[in-house]
Amino acid sequence: MTRKLPVWTANGALLLCAICWGTGFVAQRLAAHQMGDTPFTFNAARFLIGALLLLPFVITRPSLRRWSTWRGGAIAGVAMVIAASLQQKAMATVGPGTAGFITSTYVVWTPLMGLLWGMRVTGRTWIAALLCLAGLWVMSIHGQPEIATGDLYLVGCAIMWAVHVHVIGWCASQEDPLGVSLVQLLVTGTLAAAIAGASEPISGDMLRAGAGPIIFSAVFSIALAFTLQVVAQSSAPPAHAAVLLSLESVFAEVSGALWLKESFDSQKWIGAALMLIGALVATVTAPRGTGPPHQSSAPLPRESG
Repeated sequence: MTRKLPVWTANGALLLCAICWGTGFVAQRLAAHQMGDTPFTFNAARFLIGALLLLPFVITRPSLRRWSTWRGGAIAGVAMVIAASLQQKAMATVGPGTAGFITSTYVVWTPLMGLLWGMRVTGRTWIAALLCLAGLWVMSIHGQPEIATGDLYLVGCAIMWAVHVHVIGWCASQEDPLGVSLVQLLVTGTLAAAIAGASEPISGDMLRAGAGPIIFSAVFSIALAFTLQVVAQSSAPPAHAAVLLSLESVFAEVSGALWLKESFDSQKWIGAALMLIGALVATVTAPRGTGPPHQSSAPLPRESG
């Protein structure tokens, strides 16, 4: 079992994680334009670089010699490569508002999934999730969204991120968070590289064109943010984490306005305020000392003996 963090420390780590992921949307959008329709190549590069950045801090840890660490990290990596690739595939064709809304609906998918294995979801969590969902709608959707292939990619992406939140909530409560984080990054990068090699045109010119977004994403969205997520979720329940992490859409809108000169009008500010209120309902008003729910009822494999 890993040592639990104080609740405010875990919440702060999850908030920083949301900031990293939100600003990372700018890098993903730039990569989609600079590298073309090569989601697996982009993900392979950024996840493998992220793993290399984390490696010096983890290589000597005893957890890497345990099968359970590799098993948990591998399951998380499979969910991650599916979610990240569907998201990057959609970024080339779906507008940023619709993309942000659909992706962040994992804030609702996460507690719904928890019901499948008997996880208790409090009324506070449902209220917070609905506030976040309403905020995302107000902030992101202008007019009636169209149902297109890219939208379906993002629905699948949101479902897989919800799966990933639950997997991390399960294994981070039992294993070394840094060990799990390294393994999931290695598995994601390796699987993406194998698929890219078989299905995408890879060239030096393409990688040089996307070098900036790749490096930014590898450092902040991958090495830093996913490690913070694993560490924080050793002390935070999955539904709680999903609400706080959904704030990435707020930071995506802000970073888009700052770096890509996208508008941030009054409608988006109202949506951002609703999301912040939802996060506060789920976190600040939660009983002090509340820890993650018992995970033994989850239908996930456990090490025998």
